[in-house]
Amino acid sequence: MGKKAKGNDDQFKNEFLDEANVLVEVKVSDDEGETWQRRKISMVAGLDESGLNTGELFQFNNEKFRVTQGDDGLISEPLNKLKKVK
Repeated sequence: MGKKAKGNDDQFKNEFLDEANVLVEVKVSDDEGETWQRRKISMVAGLDESGLNTGELFQFNNEKFRVTQGDDGLISEPLNKLKKVK
């Protein structure tokens, strides 16, 4: 019979335990899209902890969002929500 494969302790490691694995780079604008800068934000933290501010636009996966204040903290709203199918 073949040799039994050695188990790898890190095989099932939760990828979200390492903060570097959950940071993504997004484009952010604080002047309605006139200029853009790159910023890294966490995909597991809430928007309140992301470093984004009310009124800023951010682009992620070719979609643009506006950061607004909701009842329970910051929320993101897609910019194209007004352009829904008729």
